[in-house]
Amino acid sequence: MGKKFFLSLILILFLSVSIFSQVGPGTFFNKDIGSDRLLIIYNDIVRYFKYLGENSDRVKVSNEGLSTRGNPLYLAFISSKKNIENLDNLISINEKLANPDKISPEEHKRLIEKGKAFVLITGTIHSTEIASSQMMMLQAHKMAVEKDPEKEKILDNVVIMLMPSINPDGNIMVTNWYNKYLNTPFEGGPLPYLYHDYAGHDTNRDFFMLNLKETKIVNAILHKKYFPQIFLDMHQMGTTGPRMFVPPFKDPLNQNLDPLLLRETDIIGSFMALKLQEKGKKGVASGYAFDAYWPGGSKNTAWYKNVVGILTELSSAAIATPIFVDKNELRVRSKGLPEYKKQVNFPDPWPGGWWHLKDIIEYEVIAVDALIEIASKNRKSFLQNFLNSGINSIVKGKADPPYGYMVPADQWDRWSAFEFLRKMKEGGVRIFSLTEDKIIGEKIFKKGSFFLPLNQPYGNYVKVMMEKQKYPEIKHMSGGPIIEPYDSAGWTLPIQMGVKYEDVNIPMENFLLSELTEINIPLEKITGNGNCYILPAASNSSVIAVNRLHKINIPVFRYTGKGDINKGDFVLKGSHLTEDRIQKVIKGTGLNIIKKHINDNSGLIPLKPFKLAIYQPYIPSMDEGWTRWVLDTFEFDYEIFHRKDIRSKGFKKRVDVIIFPDMPRNVIVDGKYKGYWGKYYERMPPRYKGGIGKEGVKNLIDFVSEGGTIILLDSAYELGSRDFQLPFTNILKSVSREKFYCPGSLLKVNIDPDEPVGWGMEKESTLFFSHSPVFRTRIPISAGIDRKVVSRYSDTGSHLISGYLKGGNYLNRAVSSIVFDYFKGNVIVFGGRIQHRGQTFATFKLLFNAIYYSGIK
Repeated sequence: MGKKFFLSLILILFLSVSIFSQVGPGTFFNKDIGSDRLLIIYNDIVRYFKYLGENSDRVKVSNEGLSTRGNPLYLAFISSKKNIENLDNLISINEKLANPDKISPEEHKRLIEKGKAFVLITGTIHSTEIASSQMMMLQAHKMAVEKDPEKEKILDNVVIMLMPSINPDGNIMVTNWYNKYLNTPFEGGPLPYLYHDYAGHDTNRDFFMLNLKETKIVNAILHKKYFPQIFLDMHQMGTTGPRMFVPPFKDPLNQNLDPLLLRETDIIGSFMALKLQEKGKKGVASGYAFDAYWPGGSKNTAWYKNVVGILTELSSAAIATPIFVDKNELRVRSKGLPEYKKQVNFPDPWPGGWWHLKDIIEYEVIAVDALIEIASKNRKSFLQNFLNSGINSIVKGKADPPYGYMVPADQWDRWSAFEFLRKMKEGGVRIFSLTEDKIIGEKIFKKGSFFLPLNQPYGNYVKVMMEKQKYPEIKHMSGGPIIEPYDSAGWTLPIQMGVKYEDVNIPMENFLLSELTEINIPLEKITGNGNCYILPAASNSSVIAVNRLHKINIPVFRYTGKGDINKGDFVLKGSHLTEDRIQKVIKGTGLNIIKKHINDNSGLIPLKPFKLAIYQPYIPSMDEGWTRWVLDTFEFDYEIFHRKDIRSKGFKKRVDVIIFPDMPRNVIVDGKYKGYWGKYYERMPPRYKGGIGKEGVKNLIDFVSEGGTIILLDSAYELGSRDFQLPFTNILKSVSREKFYCPGSLLKVNIDPDEPVGWGMEKESTLFFSHSPVFRTRIPISAGIDRKVVSRYSDTGSHLISGYLKGGNYLNRAVSSIVFDYFKGNVIVFGGRIQHRGQTFATFKLLFNAIYYSGIK
């Protein structure tokens, strides 16, 4: 009797768990997922995924790390029960396939027989593109409870990895904002702040730099922990074009991309399109807008690490509010689709009508089902090609020069060089050090120099990061304009970061090399004898130490004298602090500090403490976010100013320096973007509308006249030329694209290192230029106003280092940064992105020196 009772109890418990695990998200939340004006917030999405993990033997949920604001990024593995039980072993197979030169050909075959196709699917990195976070709950439940034999077979072959949001902070912000303004005129309107603390919409443009916590986590999932073979990143786009984009991508094609991966991408995209067409889903396009050139995006970077990178883009609703699109409003303006009409890559246009959140979800579910199906049916092929892409990279790296790149141990800014190496290592690159001095070609490389070989599985990634780009002039038709890049045309990472390196054009087999398991910033050193400590202005990390010293009220000086101390170096007097204390201050900076005797104080200028602010408009600016990232990374204290602060005359007592990041004057002054789409931002509540206005402009002029400093970055220059009426012009303001075109490229500039804003810089540097202004000054005619040029272009080209430049003659003898004396204060103007996306370490010092300028006057 007891045995029967026990078996009955077990059966009841089994059935109850089975029934419990059938609960879909609709039942779980008692809401119809995907309904108009309904969003499930990220925290609750996680709660549902945890519920599936606890109640389904097909689901395992993992917390992969914390976001910028401390929210967990959750990953759900979904597969057959057997695969979930064997997950660690399957992941080990992936890691071995990702490193094919470390296992034998016989082992290759065995692993492909045993391995499963891993498919990572990520959503809502752009947080207003929110449908995928809702869709993944439905998809996860469906796969967790599927009883159809064909679908169960798919799960036997595939491990699906779902991340409902890889920007959870933004998901929470957007959901809360949307719900707050439901049933008001502002429903579905924009947020007045970035939906990622630093990056905003640039969250998916950080995948080779890895500045953000979120991108670090996803990079680790892709290339350090689980090694999936396929990666789908789900996005949304504008409202009046195609309903959905799926691969193939459009030209141009980066020559470092393995054709094998490109073909796999095309096949998956085409299969998605087929399944969408079978289900009667109209408006699916491919081969337009999105190209295969720039490597900085989420799925783009993965391509160069042998992962099949897939992007889907769905037409957006107003967050979760449906929109109506009249058929006459349907249009396209992107490459590959010049008109909204039936053509080969757009065979079944959507006719217009109502577009709902649920429509987006339905398209996404079909596309995901198609991806999982094709991955299952071609499991061996995807595993074999993942392996082959790594092998191809290794073989190609051995075939022709360059065979790799040598980074000398001796660098202008050693700390930034180690930051570069650390980022490459974090991206999965194998890095070696020379264990003896070696002559390579005509160069002598010292022991401790770093070698990045191309004969490694991520060799294509190394090459696309290290080589100078030459953007291809592919045209729609003979004599027409070139096909524009989707993002940057040039990005060469070591050049952006001010790191010297050399191509290695001879094989390195006989060189003594040691592979590095990690890159550590060297320990700090204090050498020499004297009464002063010298912190090199050439090192970005000196700024961290200086800011720490200011916070503990230790006096800091800048050197302007002659001798063997460089102009602009930071000087600390030994009488002001002990060596033990300075060791604590410089910890983590890798600084080499030299003690020297300075008996003549006339060459020392006190660097007075200063109060810093950054202007943040209610029309979100990604450049403002990235500027804050730089300030936080280098430990500056600062306030965030909004329009009300500058409209108030009292701000002058609160601050010495104000930074205006890259934003048009009409955003700063009027709080508006020009043009029809600028009206989008008028859908914000009244408290967020408007700019600093005439009153704010007058207050700024008074602030500078009385001794304050403002720093104007890139397009913010117009505040200086128009409102301050400073003697300079943007010579490109009325120049057409046909005459001058430079989309996101690296240009050569000459720095005056004797000017305080140029201290610590090399005489020749690199400037990231993206549709930026170019200046020419005039002789001042107003008393109290003068100008000093800090950086300029050469008298004659060539100005281009990496990327694309048309009309370079416009840059001849032109200027990129200027310090204006304005009565008792200063306006410092920069043309070009000196802190672009936290990537341009080579020009960070220009910003730092501009901030410090107020402290040495």
